[in-house]
Amino acid sequence: MENIASSLDLYTLLEVALQERSEAADAFDVFKQDAVMAHAPTPGDEPAVTSDDAADAAAEEVDEFSAEVRGLLRAASDDDLGAAYRQSGGDVGNAVAETLLGEMRRRGLSV
Repeated sequence: MENIASSLDLYTLLEVALQERSEAADAFDVFKQDAVMAHAPTPGDEPAVTSDDAADAAAEEVDEFSAEVRGLLRAASDDDLGAAYRQSGGDVGNAVAETLLGEMRRRGLSV
């Protein structure tokens, strides 16, 4: 994975990580609903899988992708951030653009 990652630019790496994080969050909602419904306990029994169990599992996955995004941002040079932001077009609603803009502001860089 490291060889593949080193050949991709910051914009693409962030785009992939943010998409994976979004998909994990969406899957959490579906999994939580399905898990609770599929494991409905018989009266008097505890559920085999609770919504809290599902929430914990999904939160861990989302946290992993969030950590990946933070790591990419920390490792990026100021020039890499600027180049990736320009590549994003700076569009409002573009998760990559907004993430990059937040990091640039945190570092005190101009857009």
